[in-house]
Amino acid sequence: MSSGSGIGRTITAALAAAIVVASATTAAAAPLPTSTPSAPPSPQPSPSDAQAILGSAQRYATALHGLNGPELEQTFLGNMISHHAAAVAMARLELARGTHPEARTMAGQIIAAQNREITEMTTWLRQWYGMTPEQAQQAAPASIRALTNRIHTGLRSMQSRLAAVPAGPGFDKAFLTAMTPHHEMATVIADAVPGRATHAQVTTLARQISTSQTGEVQKMRDWLRAWYGTGG
Repeated sequence: MSSGSGIGRTITAALAAAIVVASATTAAAAPLPTSTPSAPPSPQPSPSDAQAILGSAQRYATALHGLNGPELEQTFLGNMISHHAAAVAMARLELARGTHPEARTMAGQIIAAQNREITEMTTWLRQWYGMTPEQAQQAAPASIRALTNRIHTGLRSMQSRLAAVPAGPGFDKAFLTAMTPHHEMATVIADAVPGRATHAQVTTLARQISTSQTGEVQKMRDWLRAWYGTGG
C-alpha cells in the first residue's frame, strides 16, 4: 500500500470528523423549537365584559320604554326572575368559597332578598296572567327576546367564570367584580318600569330593586378599593 493512499485516508477521516463536530456544534447552538401555550381565559370578568353586559341591559331598558301595562309587566317580571336566580347562584358560591365576612354577609342578604322577590314575581305572573316565567319571556316582543337571550348568554358566562375561581381570598374579589355589573344591570332595567306598570306592586318592587342594589353596588366598589386597590 502506498504512502499517498494512507495520507488520503487520513485526510478523509479528518474531514469526516470535522463535519461531525461542526454538525453537533450547529445543532447545539440552534434554538430549540418552542410552542407558547395559550393562556387560559381569566376567571374574572374584564372591563369589556362588564361593558358589554351593561350595554345589553341598557338596550333592554330602552325597549321596555316602548311597552306599557300587562305587556310591560310580563316582560319585566319574566326577565327579572332569571336575573335574580343568577344572582342567588353567584351569592351561594361566595358563601361556599369567600373569606371576607362583609362579602359573605352581603351574599346571604342577596340570597334572602332575591329569593323572596322571585317568589313574589312568580306568584304575580301566575295570579294575574296565568303564566310561568318562561312563558312570560316567550310572550315578549321578538326584539326584546333577542336582547333577553343576549343578556342570558352574558349571565351564563359570568357564572361560569366565577365558578372556575377556587376558594380563598381571591374569590371575594372575583365575586365582587362580577356582582357589581350584575347589580347595575338590574337597576338599569328596573328604572324603566315606574310609570308603565298596571299594578302598583310591580312599580314598588322595581323601585326597591333600584334602591337596594344601587346601595350594594356602592358597598362593593368601596370594598374593592379598600381590599384590592380597584374600584370594580
